[in-house]
Amino acid sequence: MKIGPEKLAGALTKSVPPLIVIAGPEEFLRREALTTIRAALGNAETGTEGDSEIDRRSLKSPSVDDLVALIDDLRTPSLFGGAPTIVIDPAEKWLSADPELWQSVMGNLWSAGHLILVAESIDGRTKVAKSLQTSALWVQVEKPFHRPPPWKPNARPWEHALNQWIVGRARSLGLTLDPPTAHLIQTRTGTRLFDLASILDRLATILASQGSKVITPELVETHTPAGEESSLFEVVDALFLGNRKSALQQVQELLRRGSIDAHGARTTDPTALLLQCLGVALSRARQLRAWHEEKRAGGGDEEIAKRIGIARPFIPRIQQQARAMPIPALERTIDRLIRADCDLKSGTGPTAEELLERIAAGV
Repeated sequence: MKIGPEKLAGALTKSVPPLIVIAGPEEFLRREALTTIRAALGNAETGTEGDSEIDRRSLKSPSVDDLVALIDDLRTPSLFGGAPTIVIDPAEKWLSADPELWQSVMGNLWSAGHLILVAESIDGRTKVAKSLQTSALWVQVEKPFHRPPPWKPNARPWEHALNQWIVGRARSLGLTLDPPTAHLIQTRTGTRLFDLASILDRLATILASQGSKVITPELVETHTPAGEESSLFEVVDALFLGNRKSALQQVQELLRRGSIDAHGARTTDPTALLLQCLGVALSRARQLRAWHEEKRAGGGDEEIAKRIGIARPFIPRIQQQARAMPIPALERTIDRLIRADCDLKSGTGPTAEELLERIAAGV
């Protein structure tokens, strides 16, 4: 059975299954899921309590003999009494050690022990993965998306999964937090769940000392970094919508606060920001040029999107930008982007900051 982390505690209320998989790219949620399972088993975060024991096995290249020994341990009572609990993190190599043995094991699981497999990614096409989905409790943890879905171009900035996670996290701490204020926390802190959880814990401590439970914008601004998540995509969207004022404002904010990349690191170097912006903008320009060419040939929107590699949810955004940026204006924008790239690489003339502002202002 496959569930999300938000349903894990409920799934463990009656009993803990003998085999559990925690899989997905979000490390913070993987750790939280493991903590929830340990709590259900009666184990502390570190060490042991009661009858169970935690045995982490992190061999980089486990052999078939290692796998056989693991299964034997699960079927053998602990020397200290009770049944063993074994955590394997990472589990990817263990699952590929002997697929046939895994298949036979999952048809006859141990009666008392617990095995928890933690992995960043498991290929769902393999026989082992398919068997795990039916024989184990599979907890799938994904990174909550931090922008509104592309098929909702008019959505408010906080209408996305990460904002819901922030609000829910605050609620679990007994705090009241509205979506716009949660968005403020995200824009000033970034998108890493570790950082967001830390900020919420800090705010909870501060509010407890004040006898309050409401997170206000003023509290957030006082106790969070004066930073903002990446606005590169917002810059590019404004640029191709022909909204020069908005694009220039976004560029100025980008230069002032920097950009948080996919790894949670903040980039403030103007040259790096310009290179990132040029990469995103030229990619979007190529898509829009291909869109116009295909439209002239009489293709339908979904057919064109498929042909030029645009996912269906992104069609409304491309339609808006294509209407705002006809071919002559698009070619002028592409020319500005190429000239900015050449000026940057020549090392003479305008600075990276000036080049970013010129792109946004359309000069």
